[in-house]
Amino acid sequence: MNLHTVIKYFVFSALFLLFTGGCAQKPAGEENREVKMVYSDWSESVAITHLAAVLLEESMDYKVILKLANVEEVYREIAGKEADIFADAWLPETHQSYMDAYPGLIETIGITYPEAQTGFVVPEYSTLQSVADLKNYPYPVIGIDKGAGIMQKAQLAIEKYALHNRLLSLSEEEMIRHLEDSVRRRKDIVITGWEPHWVFARYNLRFLEDTYNIFGEKETIYTISRKGMEEDHPRAVRFFERMQLTERQLNSLVYHVRLSEDPRQGVKNWINENEYIVNQWVKNLRPKRKKIM
Repeated sequence: MNLHTVIKYFVFSALFLLFTGGCAQKPAGEENREVKMVYSDWSESVAITHLAAVLLEESMDYKVILKLANVEEVYREIAGKEADIFADAWLPETHQSYMDAYPGLIETIGITYPEAQTGFVVPEYSTLQSVADLKNYPYPVIGIDKGAGIMQKAQLAIEKYALHNRLLSLSEEEMIRHLEDSVRRRKDIVITGWEPHWVFARYNLRFLEDTYNIFGEKETIYTISRKGMEEDHPRAVRFFERMQLTERQLNSLVYHVRLSEDPRQGVKNWINENEYIVNQWVKNLRPKRKKIM
């Protein structure tokens, strides 16, 4: 092979690589396809967040960063644009004080679940019927982390009904262990409960009547975002606008996650059983691909 032929060969090779490399398909749309989600250590929050993360990553080509935080930190990070999404905002009662603390800095972008409820919860066999009946109940009310909105409502209920019960602040898992032990022994117990939650599918439970309506009527779980999320990540916002679960779907999702050591595996098991539903959420939202010459 003479020198002229060698030069032609290398020039052709370079042009070929430049052309084929330059025409490689790359996602169009947002350049930064990274979303940071914050969530709390509550059953439905863990399940909803990991469900969204799996679908955003595997169906929409996002990189999702997850951060576990207490509820006060969640709202502070969303308002301060340190995080993008929180998919477990209980409004207009349980989390309203956190929203009010950051006027104009947080946006609601979707309804995750439309029939949520909080309050004092007892086993069906309990003789207690209303919150006022706790005046004759000598034991503490078992609660969750003290920063939770439901704990603020619970303390307000204790004051409004002039109760003398202590309000214990435990983790959700510890509270559930107390509930399971009491139900097994058919003992009295009162917890700060909320629905949706897998325990309502597992045990016969009910809310105590709340005459003063301290806990409010049924609530809606929203997905909230930092300001400007729509402009930065319109496809992600469309996804969260669509991601709405029924009571059966959400309780089933939470239960799948509880049965798995890894929340992502529990989510994937649920997705396999609900492919039609999730396909509607991500339809036409997969990143378009274009050739960049």
